[in-house]
Amino acid sequence: MNPKSIKLVCLCMISLVLLLSYFSVAQANPSLSLSFYKDNGYSMGNDMNGLWTINTNVSEDVVYVEFYVDNTLQLNDTTAPFSWQFDTSNYGEGVHMLTVVAFDSMGETVTAQREANFVGFPIAFVVGIIVLIVVVLVVSLVVLLYRVRKQDQRKNA
Repeated sequence: MNPKSIKLVCLCMISLVLLLSYFSVAQANPSLSLSFYKDNGYSMGNDMNGLWTINTNVSEDVVYVEFYVDNTLQLNDTTAPFSWQFDTSNYGEGVHMLTVVAFDSMGETVTAQREANFVGFPIAFVVGIIVLIVVVLVVSLVVLLYRVRKQDQRKNA
């Protein structure tokens, strides 16, 4: 094989490798996963209340992320790490769809969703806890007074 042919074969192989790597990168979709952090609030099952942050874990090619509540854009975050803090009291009570869309530099997207039930402050639960604490304290005090009185009766007898 002559030197011109070797150069031509090498050039073709390099071009093929570059072309294949371009298409493999271009065809790859961005990746996205979500985690929810309770800043100040509570949750039980699907119920949420208070101040929360949605944190994203995205592939390196993601350039911005959009956060939606019930298909209404809340934030377009262009700075990694992509996250959004929200307060459930800014939305009506009930079931809401939280949607996050990540965009890569090629315009490809990936979406993650979570349904959440925004609930109000659980006043009945708090009052129930307070009543339970008061009952336990009163019963403890009565038992303590009974024992002290019984002990005094034994000393005086």
